[in-house]
Amino acid sequence: MKRFIAITFFAILAAASPVASTPPKGISDADKACGDQVVSCCNPTNKESSSGLISAIVGPILANGCVGVSANALNILSPIIDTAGMCGSNTIQCCSGNKNSGLIVVDLQCTSL
Repeated sequence: MKRFIAITFFAILAAASPVASTPPKGISDADKACGDQVVSCCNPTNKESSSGLISAIVGPILANGCVGVSANALNILSPIIDTAGMCGSNTIQCCSGNKNSGLIVVDLQCTSL
């Protein structure tokens, strides 16, 4: 009986454990995960960040700010460079906005992947 209780306990514990989600490896993966939202490079720190290709193009990402990468930019840059390094050490997030407008989108409301 004790063995049955122990097995049942561990089965319940395993079922209740949260599943670790795997974050996207790069912007191309995030584009699929974000759907209609804008894939963005976000700087979660209190300092400007000049890490990644996007920062090199538009300048440093401000503290706690995000810069979106439109679908047009992804289509242009994907065959040329590895989009996994596009955000550098900044985080990749999904943000509200139109992903088909222009090349770079700024001032967005974002959620983590």
